[in-house]
Amino acid sequence: MRGLWLHLLRGGGRSAGLEVSLPIVASGVITLVLLLMLGLQQGLDHRADRTAWRTPEAATGEPTAIQAGFTDYVDGRPIAVVELAALTESPPDVPGMGRFPAPGEVWVSPVLAELMAELPPDRLADRFPTPPSAELTRPTLEHPDELVAVVGRRPSDPAMRDDRPPHQWNEASSVSPTKVDGWSTTPDLYQTTYRDIALLAATLTALPLFGLGGLASRLMAGRRQRRLATLRLIGARTSQVARLTIAELTTLAGIGATVGVVAHLALVPLASRVSIKGGPWFSADVQPGAVLTVGTALAVVTLLTLGALTGLLPAVRDPLGTYRRRRPEPVRLWSVVFIVIAVAVFWSRSTNAFVSIAFTAVVILGWGLLSTGPWIVRGLGRLLALGARRPATFLAGRRLSDNPRSAWRTVAGIALAAFIAGFVAVSLPIGLDLVGRQAASADQLDVVVPAASVDAAARRADVALRADGIQADATPGAPPFWLDDRWATLSVGTHGPASEQDQARTILVEHGLAGPEMRLAEDLPIRWLVRDGVVMGLLVLPIAAMVALTSMVIGTIARVFDQREALTSLRLAGTPLEVLVAAQRREMIVPTILLGGVAAIAGIASGSSLGSTSLLNPYSASILAALVLLGAVALLLADRIERPVLERATADLSERE
Repeated sequence: MRGLWLHLLRGGGRSAGLEVSLPIVASGVITLVLLLMLGLQQGLDHRADRTAWRTPEAATGEPTAIQAGFTDYVDGRPIAVVELAALTESPPDVPGMGRFPAPGEVWVSPVLAELMAELPPDRLADRFPTPPSAELTRPTLEHPDELVAVVGRRPSDPAMRDDRPPHQWNEASSVSPTKVDGWSTTPDLYQTTYRDIALLAATLTALPLFGLGGLASRLMAGRRQRRLATLRLIGARTSQVARLTIAELTTLAGIGATVGVVAHLALVPLASRVSIKGGPWFSADVQPGAVLTVGTALAVVTLLTLGALTGLLPAVRDPLGTYRRRRPEPVRLWSVVFIVIAVAVFWSRSTNAFVSIAFTAVVILGWGLLSTGPWIVRGLGRLLALGARRPATFLAGRRLSDNPRSAWRTVAGIALAAFIAGFVAVSLPIGLDLVGRQAASADQLDVVVPAASVDAAARRADVALRADGIQADATPGAPPFWLDDRWATLSVGTHGPASEQDQARTILVEHGLAGPEMRLAEDLPIRWLVRDGVVMGLLVLPIAAMVALTSMVIGTIARVFDQREALTSLRLAGTPLEVLVAAQRREMIVPTILLGGVAAIAGIASGSSLGSTSLLNPYSASILAALVLLGAVALLLADRIERPVLERATADLSERE
């Protein structure tokens, strides 16, 4: 039996090339997508771990330091400012810095150091007590372009005594002086929300991957059932057949997984440039380690091999039964259990109800579509058969109703791509609208100060600004809705060029009038969240399109191989090839149009959980038009491949063992 598996791998007629190459493509696509999603999740985890220390936790024992912080802004970009004061002679080393900053020291990120050298001092550098003492390195930064400043102060400084108004939900944007005895390891709500969004994107991506994995396993098991049955009937032992099968299937899936790993390594530099949460990535963040990469590839190989082996067990146990007519696979609603479990687990770990609602909508509608798709196909097939006036339509209807799961696997990729496109088409204009509103309101500073001193602060701000030639109006106002009457808003409206806003911030800081800018601190993170959610959606779209095209081609060919005996019998009975081709074409087109439309509507309904918007805009229209084009290309490609495969499978008797 030595070497026989290689002969089986490369032999078997003219269609063997497709049976070998398509599972390799499917395995490669699945591995590539999984590594991209793992890299995104890992990158967000690393960011959360590196920034967790910035949100202090009150000391439970003897305090060793005072920690405070706020978010400043320059040229529309946020600056994370962390202020530290030692309470003992040996305060703990700051994570990633190696030591505790001395009073008056200023540590800045490399990009912030460049800005301080590039911009006039009255726009940025004058806000800090001294020039930069050192630069922060990667262990202290969220991303390479982040603007961060760590300022050393004395415990007696007013900045380390005065309370600051709490932020509505992002604790890191405004931190009152807090006595600590160590550094926090708990990420703030903003970071955990991003991880929840990444999980939402991974869920959207996982939907079509499951269908593609099933198709790959199905195709790998296709003709091998008869090969294995023949080997058993001519005397091969079960152990020999099992070794041959595992060697062949593992080789196919292993080659594909290796190709996926290589493709991912080539794409990492490009993926690291995608801006999420205000900046790109360190390459090491989005590159899963060697153990995780190898583990992912092995998992893909193992699952595809086990899936194919499951379909081959009947040929090993009952080789004669393989030559009998097989009953169609029953339709099962196993996904309903998964939906309930997935929603319950996500709600138990999520910290943001907004994202949890969107996740629930995606899982219920997306996985609901995945589980009910075969039922819809069966009903559609029965309607086609009942109303058929042509043989091709009748054949298509009967085959759809007899084996709906096989037909659903073929169109599931397109349907789930339509679901994702509908979701993104609704989300995209919401994110762009929020970004536009941010730009429209960028000429006003809303500083939150104690209400008892807001009038005096307004007068001092007017005097200081006019003394430096800044035309601005300082007006007292009500605080944000989540703050009580102890606080008030000092609105400073600038009327000159954009650079005057940064000059105004610097003047307010120099005169002790600056406070947390609650409007930007509240609006900017939310806009980033929505915008980055759209960016993740736009990244998921090409992945879904790639999976959809692969699924359509593989599913069409696998369906021909599954029905080879029935199709060959029809050819031998005198059915013209054109009738069989027309029937196969109807089996692809009708379910694709119906289920694609249903899925797009479900995706729009799911995306509406993020907000309501009109689809009559160029962005949404472009996405939906691209979806229609994708469906047309997938159908055309499958149709071009399906005819020669069908002709060979039913006419070349050498293909039959």
